[in-house]
Amino acid sequence: MKIDQKSAFTLVDDACKKQFGCSIADATKQQAYKSLCLVIKDILIEKNVEFTKTVKDKESKQVYYMSMEFLVGTSLRNNICNLKLEKQFTAALKKADINIEELYEMEPDAGLGNGGLGRLASCYMDSLSSLGIPATGYSIRYEFGIFKQKIIDGWQMEFPDDWLNLGDVWLSARTDESVEVKFGGRVEESFGENGYKANHVDYSSIIAVPYDMYISGYDSKAVNKLVLWSAKSPKSLDMTAFSRGDYAKALEENTKAEVISKILYPADDHMDGKILRIKQQYFFVSASLQTIVSKHFKKYSTLDNLADKVSVHINDTHPALCVPELMRILMDDYGYGWDDAWEITQKTLSYTNHTVMSEALERWSEGMFRDQLPRIYQIVAEINRRLLQKLHEIYPGDYA
Repeated sequence: MKIDQKSAFTLVDDACKKQFGCSIADATKQQAYKSLCLVIKDILIEKNVEFTKTVKDKESKQVYYMSMEFLVGTSLRNNICNLKLEKQFTAALKKADINIEELYEMEPDAGLGNGGLGRLASCYMDSLSSLGIPATGYSIRYEFGIFKQKIIDGWQMEFPDDWLNLGDVWLSARTDESVEVKFGGRVEESFGENGYKANHVDYSSIIAVPYDMYISGYDSKAVNKLVLWSAKSPKSLDMTAFSRGDYAKALEENTKAEVISKILYPADDHMDGKILRIKQQYFFVSASLQTIVSKHFKKYSTLDNLADKVSVHINDTHPALCVPELMRILMDDYGYGWDDAWEITQKTLSYTNHTVMSEALERWSEGMFRDQLPRIYQIVAEINRRLLQKLHEIYPGDYA
């Protein structure tokens, strides 16, 4: 669709009327900002649909980038520039006596990252889109990003970063494609005609709801997606507790679930913080890999060719649970034996580490890890056992 100044004005004016019931000329600054964002998002969605169809028809290999952070910055100016539409929309808004620079200034940084790790992840997504490579980023839809800080009476004070107040306009929820993630419980083991079977029981469910953020490339036909997971409880309200007047208890389960996607990097200098961090990491890893594998199986009816069509990249140590989780999915959900699952996993996953300091690695007490992720613990223990066995064959007697 070719857009000139006239059609740009019509698009923004129509969006404002539909969303806020007024013309763009009568809109508040916030209404004008959101109307423009919605128009740009619609253009990105249209391009993404076209690009996705081309990729699907060609059966191109898909890149999936797993990161706890994506420091995308502000989206409005970036997307308008990448689409080469700044001149048209600047002139269109000027007609309604609106300065586009003032709208740019309103937008908060998306609270999805902290520093270099998150900025690198976003740069990769920008580059992949600019180069026309089909790629999807996966992370968490943090309700509050990296905290804001102010110095008050000589002390650093931390305040929540409520970026979603204006940033939510860029996100599209897909509640019908939500995924269940399991925590706690225990594993029941059995042997039958098809060999070993692990059954995860008595677990607690968290529902992962996907939100799409569209990533444009500069002067490119490609528009990729960043999928952000939000945590919900499958039982949002305990009616029995509510009916007896225990209102706090009635909402307790949903509050426990939602805390997983509440804030970027919660403090982990206490046990509850450590548990929350491991839940965050497994939550987005499991939801993402379940979706990736399911999508592939739906198209090809096999996972034998997963590594030929899918490349999953782990950004630093935070998504390291991708390894045992992909093994779990292949073995428990799709019936693969260990050796075949391990071969597919090794060929599908790749990893970038951003430091060689041991204190930067993910470390969990064995008991806590086993309690929170019993099946994943079993798989990690078996990976370790097989590695040690292999090393003993190469270096017999060298136990250290």
